[in-house]
Amino acid sequence: MQIIPFQGTRNFRDMGGYQTVDGRKVKRGLFFRSDELTALSKQELVEVQALKIKTIVDYRDASEVRHKPDPNIAGIMRLHLPAVPETQASQINLPGYLDKQKRSSHYILDLVQSGFFERFRAEDLLLELYSKLAINNPSYKRLMELIRLPDRLGLLHHCRAGKDRTGVGSALILLALGVPEATIMEDYLLTNEIMKTYNNEQLHLLSQNLNETELRNVEQMLFVKEAFMEAVFQSIKQTYGSIDVYLSIEFGLGQGEREVLQEICLE
Repeated sequence: MQIIPFQGTRNFRDMGGYQTVDGRKVKRGLFFRSDELTALSKQELVEVQALKIKTIVDYRDASEVRHKPDPNIAGIMRLHLPAVPETQASQINLPGYLDKQKRSSHYILDLVQSGFFERFRAEDLLLELYSKLAINNPSYKRLMELIRLPDRLGLLHHCRAGKDRTGVGSALILLALGVPEATIMEDYLLTNEIMKTYNNEQLHLLSQNLNETELRNVEQMLFVKEAFMEAVFQSIKQTYGSIDVYLSIEFGLGQGEREVLQEICLE
């Protein structure tokens, strides 16, 4: 893994370098993960092109995309593949009615003003979301088709903060490549270190206007927890019995297909 320090993003990384169960490593320059891209400068867009990225997958819902659209980058194909459709009542996304109101610069402020944190316990909602994300999700099915196409790599996938929807997408890519679950968990939790300073600043600013319960809910939304990714692994194994069966049935990645994929993506 390599953090790429753009000023317009906070969680942009090359997913290469992780070791697989057979001792090989994921090649660098093939898979990237990030938070929203809206604030990238013109110079940073040039630097993104220099990374030889050919495909960008955006997991955000239509409301998020309208509010903060991805920039157009010459030579890069953009795909909008919402990981959590607006029709699903998931609180990881902004409530739909907020799109009709004047939006602030940060989605947490919108949620606070909507009374979200007075009505919901964020940890329970996130656990429910994670337990469902990886099962029969058209967005990830398309993602796993794309990673098998050498001419569509490097591939950058992102959502708003680059932690939940992107965290699950990253886990699925790494599982298919044979990276151990423990390593995938380390990659997932790395968001907490990368975003620690920014998130603590947000908590400090919001603490002046929120009670303790609301503030703890905000904290759950800003940071990631081991239990969230464990919910993904548990859901997969409860549904399919094993990771291998899951990859084969959900994505058509049987042993032979995974060997071909790994030959392309590992060194």
